[in-house]
Amino acid sequence: MSRFEFYNNDGLRIDGRRSNELKNFESSITTTSNFANFSRNTSTNTTYLQMGQNKVLVTINGPKEPTNRTKIDSNKATLSTSINISKFSKVNRNTNKSNLPDKQTLEWEYEITQLFSTIVVLETYPKSTISINVTVLQQDGGVLSAIINCITIALINNSIQIYDIITAVSIGIVDQKHFLLDLNHLEEQFLSSGTIATVGGGDQVSLLRIRDKFPLDLIEEFMQVGLQGCSVLKEIITKQVKDMNLNKLVEIQ
Repeated sequence: MSRFEFYNNDGLRIDGRRSNELKNFESSITTTSNFANFSRNTSTNTTYLQMGQNKVLVTINGPKEPTNRTKIDSNKATLSTSINISKFSKVNRNTNKSNLPDKQTLEWEYEITQLFSTIVVLETYPKSTISINVTVLQQDGGVLSAIINCITIALINNSIQIYDIITAVSIGIVDQKHFLLDLNHLEEQFLSSGTIATVGGGDQVSLLRIRDKFPLDLIEEFMQVGLQGCSVLKEIITKQVKDMNLNKLVEIQ
């Protein structure tokens, strides 16, 4: 598709953003009882994130003693990830009639587990398990990045020790020369795209997932656009976590 189909004459995208502009980002702490029909976890502390039209819930179960004693690591905690993609969350309904995760979801679970196993200070919680439970209520492009950002906030909200904040964002390529940050559904559907995650909003890339092939000479600018987006997200997440915890203190008082 031509880039002119993604911009109007003023350089604005379909949803009114400019090429390097992030979606609206809002997060909060809520109770699972408000979402009892959607979340698999019974924990009372659930983090909700809305990133554009992506809506994600994350609950952290643990650290706790594992039910399967063979999974005990005497030196550190064992991390696991479970992702539930609601059938009504997609713009195009899923034709899969079973409740089993599809290939993409299984890949995301593995990648997210590997990613956060390097960020959580697992040695602080020996002989225990920490389960990350994700429920996607609505998706509109860049859902993997929304999941990663929500998990980061949830770990902090649940007082799980981490080395640093992980932020993630999606990037699309138009006409092999223009880049769009934080894709919506239509952009992700038609463009070559990928997701990048960084540690601490800096240059340390912790995850790079490319959905389509594109020329290698574009990778440097692709990465730079993603790094800039992750840096901005780090500041947004830091502020929102501080605000949420200040509100919790006010409620306690």
